[in-house]
Amino acid sequence: MRIEVSTDAVPERDRLDLWDAALHTTLGLQARPLPNAPGPFHARLSGRSSGPLLKIRVDADAHQVARRPHDIARRPWDGYRIYQEASAGAWFRLANEEGVTRPGDLVVYDADLHFETRPTDRYRLAMWIVPKALLTPHLPALGRPLSMVLSGRRGVDALAASYLGALTRNWDSIPAASMHPAADTLARLIGIDCGAAAAEQPDAVQTARLNEAKRHIDRHLTDPDLSPAGVAAALGIAVRTLHLLFEPTGTSLARHVLRRRLEECRAALLANPARPVTDIAFAWGFGNLSTFYRAFQVAFGLSPGDLRAASRDAPRA
Repeated sequence: MRIEVSTDAVPERDRLDLWDAALHTTLGLQARPLPNAPGPFHARLSGRSSGPLLKIRVDADAHQVARRPHDIARRPWDGYRIYQEASAGAWFRLANEEGVTRPGDLVVYDADLHFETRPTDRYRLAMWIVPKALLTPHLPALGRPLSMVLSGRRGVDALAASYLGALTRNWDSIPAASMHPAADTLARLIGIDCGAAAAEQPDAVQTARLNEAKRHIDRHLTDPDLSPAGVAAALGIAVRTLHLLFEPTGTSLARHVLRRRLEECRAALLANPARPVTDIAFAWGFGNLSTFYRAFQVAFGLSPGDLRAASRDAPRA
């Protein structure tokens, strides 16, 4: 299922009504204007389901959003919502509890709780809808409907946020069949975040930490001093633990870093044929040209110059 909604092509007087109808149809929510809201109103929503998950992205001007008892009675959901704040923040009320989100926060709650929110500035958020059958088995006994704000900045909170980020970035390339185990890992991490014992979900923690390590490596590939000790320190784990994360992947940390650097060099060689090979190699963290050329030949079966020549000679469609 794919959802695309934009108010841009709609007359200004009809935009909020269109947005209200779209939110009600897709998420069972109401949209109402804020007093003295500046115009014109702009809003965009995109969504796609894959496997058991539905992912939604929203970018919209400020307005009030609510899910009230009559909305819940008319359209109940057998699921939880995981909301990740990407704007300056928002005030919200879940059931009888009020709070304020900050950038990066995760809010996990039963989709059938009374809900109201309005942003500090505008809405920029990602939301995932997770079936209760998937998440409930991994939750601790709370004695009340689930509603929690997780910081997303440290500990298992950061692991869950990092894993959600990786899931979002790779969403379109993950086959639906593979989304089921990915969603199960997400559910286990959220369960730990909500108070379940981490020792009961070691695989989920390891998967999330591996994703966090790979993300850190990608952000620092150009640093020639990128090292296992530096990666481990950034993640707050021991170097030995970092190496153990990569063991189930069939490759080592060093080989993963080498492969990612070679992939980026290959992309740069093809994107800018006039840029010197040595400049590209040094820019992506290689300190020795002989090592670079030898590794490139082994990885891709031809030299950087031959790669460019093959690209030039390839017939154009």
